[in-house]
Amino acid sequence: MLTFNEIIESFSRAVPTKVVVKDENRKLSYKELETNGTKLSNYFLKLGISKGDRIALLAYNCIEYAEIFYATAKIGAIITPINFRLSLKEVIDVWYDSSPKCLIIQNTFKETYFELLKKKIIDTKKTIIIGNTSNEFVCTKYSDIIENKIIKFEGNFNLSIPKDDWSLMYTSGTTGRPKGVVRNHNGYYLLAAITAIELSISKQDNALIVMPLCHANSFNFFCAYIFAGASVSIYSKKSFEPAHFFDLVALYGSNFTSLVPTHYIILLDYIKKKKLSQSIERNFKFMISSAPARRDTKKSILKFFKSAKLYELYGSSESGWVTMLHPSEQFEKLGTVGRECIGTKSILILDENKKEVKDGCVGELYASTPYNFSHYWKNKSKTNDAFFKDYVTVGDLACRTKDGYIKLVDRKKNMIISGGENIYPAEVENILGSNENIKDVAIVGDEDDKWGEIVCAFVVLEEGVKLSQESLIKWSKERLAGYKCPKKVFFIKDNDMPRNTTGKILHKELRRMVRNKNDY
Repeated sequence: MLTFNEIIESFSRAVPTKVVVKDENRKLSYKELETNGTKLSNYFLKLGISKGDRIALLAYNCIEYAEIFYATAKIGAIITPINFRLSLKEVIDVWYDSSPKCLIIQNTFKETYFELLKKKIIDTKKTIIIGNTSNEFVCTKYSDIIENKIIKFEGNFNLSIPKDDWSLMYTSGTTGRPKGVVRNHNGYYLLAAITAIELSISKQDNALIVMPLCHANSFNFFCAYIFAGASVSIYSKKSFEPAHFFDLVALYGSNFTSLVPTHYIILLDYIKKKKLSQSIERNFKFMISSAPARRDTKKSILKFFKSAKLYELYGSSESGWVTMLHPSEQFEKLGTVGRECIGTKSILILDENKKEVKDGCVGELYASTPYNFSHYWKNKSKTNDAFFKDYVTVGDLACRTKDGYIKLVDRKKNMIISGGENIYPAEVENILGSNENIKDVAIVGDEDDKWGEIVCAFVVLEEGVKLSQESLIKWSKERLAGYKCPKKVFFIKDNDMPRNTTGKILHKELRRMVRNKNDY
């Protein structure tokens, strides 16, 4: 197995002029990526960065990610992308937890930079700025490193080996405090190989990376397409704009993208408002990832993009890809996330005593993949909790159908217990989401003296629609058992629905909002 830099070096000799990655500002051939990455490697070594040291990166999607990935892999450093949506306090928490030796930060995050500087958290001599900057930034410009004509690698070649850790990525923290997930080069190589087989990736393919590269989903697909000798285009706008998305798909000739359900809802809303006919005529592959999509969303995607193939995967930062639902299964197995990806062990669905439950019964999902993460950074206790033999759990609840398909029920931490009855928010969200007046919905529990917990709904209505709490509760009672129906409904604007970088709804934030009832 090869490391990321060895893959690039191999293609650099075989097809040096082929463009491997581009964004809206630059493009890089394999040879240019190797050359620029080597310059960056040299600079890291001059800073005294050694094998196993962390290099933090705070940036929106940009082509520099590719060069930084290469450079860290080359010298055996561990890349630590920081979620750009984090608050200053959260950025500082990640910094102290990961203890990086160097910070690479985009000029867009000027305020964060000066706050970190003021608090004496960063060393300007080991800080690199991406983008045009003024003299007020007292640190090294990224462009100055890349434009350096000295490209000879001054350290030892092949410092990193496949079993070395390469990435430290913090979980989305949708239900609790983010944890640092560590994965090695072997894991990325095997994940890329299985992705290439599952998606039939060819060297002529081009993936449009939309979701943030600080998230495992985009990182994984980025590596998979490059390892397969295909090319990658990076969506570098700060937020998702459907018109721009369609423009870039046409401009780059992309034939694959991975989006979260929120993105698809935005696309479908744009299509509806603009009264568009089919916008992508080529044989395009859409992936639904990071969160389960509602039935009506998937049906609408397939109805509009008639030439497209729709996939859905289930996975996690810890386990990588676990299951995949293929295009031919979308209608027949709607509501499931497919079956185990090739090369992985059979999923275990266990009860609280670590015993397998019967098909159709709900239990905690455990996955064993050849690319399972190594450990949680500096958290032995959480690491031990996550592993059962060579299986890993992230606390997801699921059941297996009689024909072996996996149906996700909910996150264990999201489950509501009302009057002794288990309520899975995802089930309620699916039902309420089928209401034509509702654009988006999220379900959380609230403390109740009588029932222990009651169901609360946060609802985003379609534009121009008016709906009362009473009418929605009445509507839900016609479709759900009484104890599953919401007892409280909070109508909020789309922008007020708390989400992480990939579009996952932050249920922990909603629970906080429920506690602070005076906000509504």
